[in-house]
Amino acid sequence: MAIGDIEKFFCNECKRETKHFIRGEHLATEHDKDDPVSFTERLLIIECCGCENLALVKRTHFSEDVDYSIHPVTGEQIIEATWSEEIYPPVSYRAAPTWFEDLPDPTLRQISEEIYKSLQNESHYLATFGSRTLIDRLIVLTVGDQGSFVKGLKALQDSGKISPHEREILQPIIDAGNAAAHRGWAPSGELIETILDTVEGLIHRLLVLPKLAEELEEAVPGRASQGEPKIGRGDITVSKKIETAPKALKQIYDYLQEQLRNLGSDVTVHPQKHYVAFRRRRNFASVQLYNQKRLIRVYLNLDPDDVKIDESYMRDVRQIGHFGTGNLEVVIKKKEDIERVADLIKASYEAS
Repeated sequence: MAIGDIEKFFCNECKRETKHFIRGEHLATEHDKDDPVSFTERLLIIECCGCENLALVKRTHFSEDVDYSIHPVTGEQIIEATWSEEIYPPVSYRAAPTWFEDLPDPTLRQISEEIYKSLQNESHYLATFGSRTLIDRLIVLTVGDQGSFVKGLKALQDSGKISPHEREILQPIIDAGNAAAHRGWAPSGELIETILDTVEGLIHRLLVLPKLAEELEEAVPGRASQGEPKIGRGDITVSKKIETAPKALKQIYDYLQEQLRNLGSDVTVHPQKHYVAFRRRRNFASVQLYNQKRLIRVYLNLDPDDVKIDESYMRDVRQIGHFGTGNLEVVIKKKEDIERVADLIKASYEAS
């Protein structure tokens, strides 16, 4: 194998084994002074012939590691060296779903990220138990903390979130998580795919689709709203929603933005896909616009237990999936609403 040669390796971009150019090579061999053995290390820089993705391959060989076979014609013994191989970045056999960034809960995103990382290291124990943890978090976000996993599943079914048939499908997934945690069982790669397909499908249906449907509602013009600016084709982003907001709502948003910026010179603004983050050291206000409903939702970095909740415009969202960060939701429909939550906004800024 030399520079310019073509060999097959797994490509993280193409998600399959493809032909690669060898773009660089370093070979080093160490010999033991006392024994007639050696250790060889070969480093390769490879480039996918299709997508041009670059990776580093580390191949190592201990001189005693060989395979024996018999030539099918001559009957002679064939001795072939065996090499171990590692690819950097590590091989990712399963990519995050396309809707990953639309998960309306940062905890779910973090757990999912750790599962994908564990798969890169072939840690099937962690991935299996992590999948059970995803279901546990999903239960909390949809029906609240029920005190136990079994009660949580029952609450999902009783509330109509899942059917009896879906609960039957989930049971083997739960059993797999228990077996991984308590009996040291790790499923094969194919079984991991089944586990994640099931769990991700449920999360997508219960958490992601409702939020995306709410975003879609904002883009579809109503019969009585002809002549107003509408969100055009393409992704529905908060920037487009601000741009096409009804005049009165846009004025309220501009006033809110001004008040948030005026809290201090250290305030920075970071538009995301579904919300605008106002940040000090961390987010202190995540702002979403709802043009059809003519309102703004702001998520503040406050403990709802420390606030007297007025349910007419405030909500504890610790157990409710939503875009952005913050445990207290306040609803703003007019400029006067900004004034009545000014102290809460300031407290969130100071806590951040």
